[in-house]
Amino acid sequence: MCGPETPSSTPRIGARVNLFSPGGSLGNLLFHNPCSPSSLHATHVRFVPNNNSSASPATTAPDENVLLSIHTTGDLTKPLADAGLMQEFTMHSGLLAVSGPERCQNAGGEGVEIPLGMALSLEVGNDGIIGRRVSMRRGCGELLADGIVGFNFSPAVTA
Repeated sequence: MCGPETPSSTPRIGARVNLFSPGGSLGNLLFHNPCSPSSLHATHVRFVPNNNSSASPATTAPDENVLLSIHTTGDLTKPLADAGLMQEFTMHSGLLAVSGPERCQNAGGEGVEIPLGMALSLEVGNDGIIGRRVSMRRGCGELLADGIVGFNFSPAVTA
């Protein structure tokens, strides 16, 4: 997958989006199925912020939600209005800043994980999300960051 090197502690499962803003890396999203890590259908999404980023969705007002959109194209040069919309869901900004039991600290470090309303296909084309653009926006519509969904599987080792 394109993007920065992934630390060895990061799980190599599902599909990943490295989110970039004009200020640099915001963090990443991991679409996966915690009950079946090798599944080609994601049932959860995990946001892991980049602690070095100056732009953070956690800086939104407590009552302001963060909207995640999966677009029909994978073209980052197009305005969002021209990128089409495949799927959209909300992460509450309060969750992005929490610590404690709501935070996910298993199989890949800190972050916040939410179940998806419906399973997403981790394939290319048709209903699959691989290769599609994902944007993260504040409740008011301001674009925080975007990126492209890529495979996050470890290559199978054959002997």
